[in-house]
Order: sequence, then C-alpha cells, then structure tokens
Amino acid sequence: MVTRAVVIALAALALAHPLAAQRPAAHAPRTRRAPVPRCPSPAVWAAVGDSAWPLLAHADGDSAWAHLEPDSLPRSSAAWCNPLDARKSAAEAGRSIYAQHCTTCHGAAGKGDGPGAGAMLPAPFDFTAPLFAGMREPPGPAVLYAIVTRGIGGTAMRAFGELGPWERLAVLAYVTRFPGDSALAAQRAWADTLEARRPH
Repeated sequence: MVTRAVVIALAALALAHPLAAQRPAAHAPRTRRAPVPRCPSPAVWAAVGDSAWPLLAHADGDSAWAHLEPDSLPRSSAAWCNPLDARKSAAEAGRSIYAQHCTTCHGAAGKGDGPGAGAMLPAPFDFTAPLFAGMREPPGPAVLYAIVTRGIGGTAMRAFGELGPWERLAVLAYVTRFPGDSALAAQRAWADTLEARRPH
C-alpha cells in the first residue's frame, strides 16, 4: 500500500522535473484574437491599404471580375459582407455618389447605357442583371470593393481612390440594389450560380 509520505515525495519529484516549468499554470489566462465580424465596419475596410486590393482584368466579356478567386483578396475579406447594405441612409448617399461618378458610363438606371458607353469596348456592366444580386453575398462585396478601389484592367473602369472607404461601400450598397427586389430575394441562389461559374 502506497503511504501518504510516498505520494507526497512523488509529487515533489514531479514538480522538480525540468519539464514542469514548461507546463502552463492551470489558471494562466489564454490570449485569443477576437474574430473580425462578418460585416466589419468601414474602418476595418479602410485599414486595408488600397494597394493590397487586387487589380482585376477583363476577360472575354464574361464578367470575369465576378469570378475572382477569393484567395486573391486581402486578409479574410472574402468572407466579409457590406456593412452598409441594410442602411437606407447609406444607399441614399450612394445614389448621390453614383450620380456624380458612375452615370456617364453605367447610365442613370444602371443598365450600362450611359452617354459615354457607346465608345467603350468592352461595354460598361449592366447592374440590373439578376446575376448581379449574387454579388451582395461574400466574396462579392470584397470583389466589388477591389474594383472601385483599383479599377478593372483593360477597360474604361478606373480606380476611384478619391472616394473614402465609407463612400465606396455606400455606392456599392446602392448599385447592388439595381437587380430589383425579386433578384435580391434570391441573392443567395445567384451567389451560388456565380460560385459554380468561378474557376476551380
């Protein structure tokens, strides 16, 4: 039978072992990085430098920008949604930004038929296409943010670095409403369609 003295002696030897010092104390606090919210604030988007966003390139008129591999996006932005999508005031602000910067190419109704569109090849994108509703789901918001930030190579779509992050997100909250209520109600299904078309 193991006596109490033997138990105490064994415990003392275990504590004296060199590996014992490497074991974390049972009460030691664990540091854990807080996860970024799925819809992070504009300040989080702003923390990503403009040069970190990828410059997309036009490819064969197939809206290739919508098929961007999420791995090309910075940080965990491929999982982010637009924090301003549900804010009516942001969409209204986005309408004003759109009128000032986007109608010449994309047209007042977002059909890609603005007064300057005729001379452009490829033509400006038609935001009213039902498929575009899928861009409200990740990675769509980050892809669109990259486009507004860097432009699209090989097209007339330029970078809008003069717009702040909040303004970029506001105009995206506005233009992604162009497909209409029925398409927006099925935006997850349209996002799945885009995912199926994305190269794997």
